[in-house]
Amino acid sequence: MYSVIARLRREAQSGLTDTQGELGRLLSLSPLSVKLDEDPAPLEREELGVLRSANLRLEDVGKKVAVLRCSNDQYLLLGVVE
Repeated sequence: MYSVIARLRREAQSGLTDTQGELGRLLSLSPLSVKLDEDPAPLEREELGVLRSANLRLEDVGKKVAVLRCSNDQYLLLGVVE
């Protein structure tokens, strides 16, 4: 049992080694699209996962958002930056 727990912990930590926060602008909600400050091409729906508590609304379009770039080449959208 301890070896299983240790393996799960290693796997979870390995996904965080290349993770870094970035800022971008929310372009649209439907379909969801985000343009990062340093990236010329917007991120599309299939490249983004949205944190459940992000609660994005139509009035958030055009605002700055925080995303985490993960080691699996996807991004986790955390929400609007106040």
